[in-house]
Amino acid sequence: MSVKYTVSILTGGRGRRMGFSEKPLLKICGKRIIERIVEELKDLRIFIVCRKDNAEIYKKFGEVIIDELELGPIGGIYTALRKGSTVVIGGDMPFVKAEVVKFLHDEGIKKGCDALIPIWSDGKKEPLLAYYSSSAIEAFGGAISEKKLKIMNAVEKMKKVEFISVETIRTFDENLVSFFNVNTLKDLKRAEEICSSMSMAGE
Repeated sequence: MSVKYTVSILTGGRGRRMGFSEKPLLKICGKRIIERIVEELKDLRIFIVCRKDNAEIYKKFGEVIIDELELGPIGGIYTALRKGSTVVIGGDMPFVKAEVVKFLHDEGIKKGCDALIPIWSDGKKEPLLAYYSSSAIEAFGGAISEKKLKIMNAVEKMKKVEFISVETIRTFDENLVSFFNVNTLKDLKRAEEICSSMSMAGE
């Protein structure tokens, strides 16, 4: 196991648009999303950030960190960074690739930034598949104390933030499926289609 790469999977989302399903536990092609992520990242050190009431469920998948704040993604990232994580992943992203995680980590270290966040050509940012340095902890804590609970509220407080085009990531993920997340039943159906096509392609 590589100690160099430490990644946290954020499982806090209750999936309100999906009838309050616990999204990481949804099955795609017969396998839970959390299982798919953990298997892909098996060579890295993985933390699973979850609510206290879900700790027993997620313990079977890996090392659990309890998010005592329960403030959504911003609290989960703050908790992960305090544990020493460097890359965070949304627990509803079934197709994230290990090489993408490693690339974000390595680029973040190389640039010496507080955060390295992928960005699309239309300006959409991906703060839930991104690198954060321990130097970002203060910014997250500050945003939380001010009750500004969007991730970008914390990012705005950081001294050095870098944005990296998702096109750069195609080297490791040709179709950029790492950024696909499941929010709706329509997304879940699309995830099944992606999974099936990947299986046929031998990925």
